[in-house]
Amino acid sequence: MLLYLSMIESDGDRSKFEIIYREYRDLMLYIANRILGDTRDSEDVVHQAFLKIIGVLEKIEEPRCHKTRSLCVTIVERTAIDLYRRRQRENTLSLDEEYVNVSDTAQIDTAADRADLAAAIASLPTRYREVLLLRYDSGFSDREIAGLLSMSEENVRKTIQRAKERLGRMIEEGGTEQHADYR
Repeated sequence: MLLYLSMIESDGDRSKFEIIYREYRDLMLYIANRILGDTRDSEDVVHQAFLKIIGVLEKIEEPRCHKTRSLCVTIVERTAIDLYRRRQRENTLSLDEEYVNVSDTAQIDTAADRADLAAAIASLPTRYREVLLLRYDSGFSDREIAGLLSMSEENVRKTIQRAKERLGRMIEEGGTEQHADYR
């Protein structure tokens, strides 16, 4: 909160912001998490929302009222939805037949098949699951994954290849594997 307070010049606005922060932070975090489903992203969205609130702080008359609450909720909702939409546009890589060597696109077209894919990914060994999610869900490059997991780029590429092959086999066989969760 000190970061925010350092951005505000008047003492009256600082105390107003402190009240808003303490009163609505948890609600804003809940709303962002409901939209995004990710705690880290939700915290980032709440931070961005508070920065926007600082920009309109002089227009807020009473920090504890329904208008202020509505303003906070609206700002955090819009910010979370913007992030969600931006991530959807940026996330052009998908785990479909092109990436997991599944021969028929119809296999992944239904919600039940998507649930099967998610279950198959969840049942992969930890290292395979990590690299696939970092690559295709989060959109990290091989170099970034190598840095995050302390691996060489070549090792990342090979691990992704092996993970996709195993995932493809699991989907074609119509099930998940039981395994010891080794790294």
